[in-house]
Amino acid sequence: MPRKGYVSMVPLLWLLLTAPVYAGDIYVITATFPSQGAAQTEAALRGGWVLDTDFYPNLTPNTFAVVRGPFPDEKLAGNELKSLRSGGGYPGVYLKDAGKPRLGGNLGSASLRPQLLAALLGELSVEVTDRPGGENPCEPQEPYQEVQISFIDLTRTMDASSNTVREATQRRDVDAAAFWIIKRTGEIDRMRACFE
Repeated sequence: MPRKGYVSMVPLLWLLLTAPVYAGDIYVITATFPSQGAAQTEAALRGGWVLDTDFYPNLTPNTFAVVRGPFPDEKLAGNELKSLRSGGGYPGVYLKDAGKPRLGGNLGSASLRPQLLAALLGELSVEVTDRPGGENPCEPQEPYQEVQISFIDLTRTMDASSNTVREATQRRDVDAAAFWIIKRTGEIDRMRACFE
C-alpha cells in the first residue's frame, strides 16, 4: 500500500540554494503552529502568510508561523504590531527579528529575494507518496515517489438567504508542479498527461 506523508522542502532546497544572505528580517508573528496545513488555513482566513521557521536562525525551529512582513526596521514593524493589537483579534501577536534568512537570493533573478522565496515556500505543501510502479503504462515501470505540491485556497460565497459572506478553505493541487522521483537512480521526471 502506498505510504503518504508531508515532507519539508528544506532538505531539497538546501542543496539548491547556496548563495549569499542579507540583513536580518523583522516580522510580526500572529500565530505559530506545528503543522503547515493549520498555519495555511489560519493565514487564509485571517491574513498574513506562512513562514517555515526553519528558514531563519532566530525563530523556533520545526514550526510554521503566520506572519506579516518582513519589515525593513522595527519602527514599521511596530506600527503593524500596534494596528493588530488595537483590534483585539490577535492577543498573542508579537514582533521578532528573525535574523538573516538561510535562503539565497542569487537564483538567476535579481527580483527573487530570500524573503519572497520564503513566502512562496511557506504557502506550499509537498506530499510524497511511495509507489511500486508498473501498475499502468503511464507511470514509471519501477518503484518511484510521486511528489505533489498543493496550497490552501480561500473561497468566498454569498449566502443569499442571510445576505452574508461565507469563507471556507480548500486544499488545491498545483498540477504543473507534480513530478516523479525514480528510487533506483534519483532521476526526476515531470508527470505528463497520458492517453494510453
